[in-house]
Amino acid sequence: MKYWFLLLSIIFVFSSCLDEQQVNEKENTSEKTTKKQHKGGREIIDAGSQAQYTGKPRQLMIVSENTVYVDEIAHFFDSVFQQGIRPYYPLTEYFKVYHRTFEEFKRLSTQLRNVIELEIDERIESGKPKMYIYENYYARTQLYTKLKANNMNDLHQLLEQEIDYLFKLYDKQEWKREFIRHNRNKNVETRELLQAKFGIDLTLPSRFKYESIDNTYGIIILPEKTRQMELKFGSGSTARANFIQSGLMIWQYPYTDTSQFTPERLMMMRDTILKRYAKHEMEGVYMGTQDHPAVLPIHEKLRVGDVTGYQFRGMYKFTGKAEPSGGRFWSYHFRHPYRKTIVALSGYIDAPPTISPALEINQIRAMIYSLKVVE
Repeated sequence: MKYWFLLLSIIFVFSSCLDEQQVNEKENTSEKTTKKQHKGGREIIDAGSQAQYTGKPRQLMIVSENTVYVDEIAHFFDSVFQQGIRPYYPLTEYFKVYHRTFEEFKRLSTQLRNVIELEIDERIESGKPKMYIYENYYARTQLYTKLKANNMNDLHQLLEQEIDYLFKLYDKQEWKREFIRHNRNKNVETRELLQAKFGIDLTLPSRFKYESIDNTYGIIILPEKTRQMELKFGSGSTARANFIQSGLMIWQYPYTDTSQFTPERLMMMRDTILKRYAKHEMEGVYMGTQDHPAVLPIHEKLRVGDVTGYQFRGMYKFTGKAEPSGGRFWSYHFRHPYRKTIVALSGYIDAPPTISPALEINQIRAMIYSLKVVE
C-alpha cells in the first residue's frame, strides 16, 4: 500500500511542476498576442482583456524609469499630447500627461485608459528601435504602447517619427470608448424619429432627453452634471454647485446650389438657425457664434461614414438683450446624399473653467462620428 501512496505522490508532484512550468511560460512570454490588425500601416495587437479600465478621460500615463523620462523626452509628449484644442478658451488640453516608474505603475494601477511605456533595452539592436501597440492590454478598450530602444538616441528618433501617429491613435480611442458604451443602447424610438425627420441614424448614450421643433430642428439634451466648489470668505466658507450642460443640436434646411456649402455660408446659416431655435430662458437671448479673432471657429473637411462634410470647432455665447453664458461647440455639416438638404450636428458644452469638459467632448464626438445616412 505504501508503494502505491509513494507512486501517487510522485505523479502529483510531477503534474504540479508541469502546471507551474506552463504558468511561468505564460507569464514570461515577452509580448501578449491574440489577434493582430493593421491600422494606418502599423500593426496593432489585441490582447483580449475584459477587465474594466480606470482613470479619468484624456489622461495619458507615461511609464518609464526616471533616467529615461528626461526633460527632452517629456517635451515631446507635452508639446503634442498636451496641446490645446483650438480655438477653445480657457485652455482645453487634448490630454493631461503624467509619469510613473514601472514600480509605481504596477503598484498603483495597470488598468489606466491610455498608457505609453518607454524602455531602454540593450537586447534591442542599435539603430532599430521597436514599437508595439496593444488594444485591451490590461483592461478592455485600454490602449497600451511599448517603445523599446537600445539607447536614448534611438528612443528619441523613434518618438520623433511616431509621436504624431500615436497622438491621432490615442485621440481617436478616447471618443471610441464612448461610442462602444453608447452602442449597447438601442434607443429605437429616438433613432426612428431621427431617421424619419433628418434621414440620419446615430448611436446614442443611455440617458438623454430628445426634443423636436417642426421639421427643421431637434436637440438631444444630456443629463446635467454637478460638482461642488468650496468658496472661502475670510474665516468662513460656503459651497457652490457648478453645472455642466451639454447636448447635440440637429438641424436641416433645403439645399439649392453649391454656394450654400462653403464654411462661411454654413456658419452664417448656423447663426440664423440658432437665433430662431436655440433660445435662452431669458427673454430676447439666444445662442450665437463667438467671432472674436482669438476664438474664430476652425474648420476642416472630414469624411464620416459615407458622407464628406465640414467639421467645425469654436466658441458660442448667449447674446441679445444680455449675455449670460457661453461655451464650446463641436459640429459637423454635410449634404444629405438622398435628400435635397444640408444637415448639421452641433454639440455644445457649457462648463465653468474649474471643471474639465473632457468626458462631454468625447460623448459628443462619439455621437457625431456614429453618423449613418438613410433615405
